[in-house]
Amino acid sequence: MQLLYVRYLAARPVDEIQCVAQTRRRQHCTSALLAPDSPSGVWRLVPATAASSQLAPSAAVMALYDLSGAPYTEQLRWRAQRCLQHAAISTAADLAVADWEPFDPLRHHEHIHTRLPARARRPDPTGRAREEARP
Repeated sequence: MQLLYVRYLAARPVDEIQCVAQTRRRQHCTSALLAPDSPSGVWRLVPATAASSQLAPSAAVMALYDLSGAPYTEQLRWRAQRCLQHAAISTAADLAVADWEPFDPLRHHEHIHTRLPARARRPDPTGRAREEARP
């Protein structure tokens, strides 16, 4: 994943990343970050570059979910790992730490995929089917 011009490794697939906020009933929010009515990212093939002091990995390109084209506030929402509802409520506490880990192509080489993910059909909350990429 790329947001705020930094590459991160998420703990789960993009469409399964959950909000870390606490609900009013003091439970973990079960809402996903990827919302059908919010700006989303785009799957891209990008150079699999390493930090300047490291050797480059063997793969020339890698697939990543790029949020760089999304508005700054949307990227901040993803970085804070909050759903649309909890992003608007700044007083809601976090029950978990955000799952982001800075991506290191040498350490995380097993997560480098050189092809874009296949499209999968998944129903949205309104019951209609929508196309969504699965990593």
